[in-house]
Amino acid sequence: MSDDSLFREVDEAIRQEQLKSLWDKYGLWLIVGAILIIAVVGGHNAWTYWSAEQAKSAGGRFIGGIVEAEDGQTADAINVFKSLSEDGPGGYGDLSRLQLAALYSSQGKTAEAIRIYDTIAESSGAETALKHFATIQAASLMLDEASFEDMRKRLDDLAVTGNPWRHSARELLGLSAYRNGESDASRRYFDVMLSDQQTPANMRRRADIMLSLLVQQSGEQSDSEKK
Repeated sequence: MSDDSLFREVDEAIRQEQLKSLWDKYGLWLIVGAILIIAVVGGHNAWTYWSAEQAKSAGGRFIGGIVEAEDGQTADAINVFKSLSEDGPGGYGDLSRLQLAALYSSQGKTAEAIRIYDTIAESSGAETALKHFATIQAASLMLDEASFEDMRKRLDDLAVTGNPWRHSARELLGLSAYRNGESDASRRYFDVMLSDQQTPANMRRRADIMLSLLVQQSGEQSDSEKK
């Protein structure tokens, strides 16, 4: 046997001995680790499949509820959205709450609708856009009864430049100020609406009408004081 052959046999024997030693020391943990990897991968795949099926089922129920609402089956639609608001996966819970609030509002159940909108607006898990939309909806339902100060507490943060809901917030604040006798504040909100180039055309027309009304009332008041 050549020296090279001897060295190779010795080297192979050493490697085998090292592998045996490692197996004796870590073999069990290697098996456990492999099992865990298989379990995690299998669990992830199972969870992904289950989540997809749940979302698919929730989507079908949600669309079914909308169809029932459109067909005038309000009670059935309310039951669907109530159920989804409690167990709907992903964003279906909040979307179902919005639908539920809208149905209550259409039935004249304003307090229940406002309560649901407020729940969404105050939810830490809801999307910002949904929270702001819910805030606007609740404020619109409160417009006829809420004080101007209460409306400001709800809407001031949304009326700032750059906020996508600023146009609706400003209009509601202007109307609330007008209803509560705060003419100067009302005029300021409608002036801001007209100066904002991104104010939608229909809102711009309404702001212009309100400003004309405020000017007319101011003139009538001045004439009355002169007399």
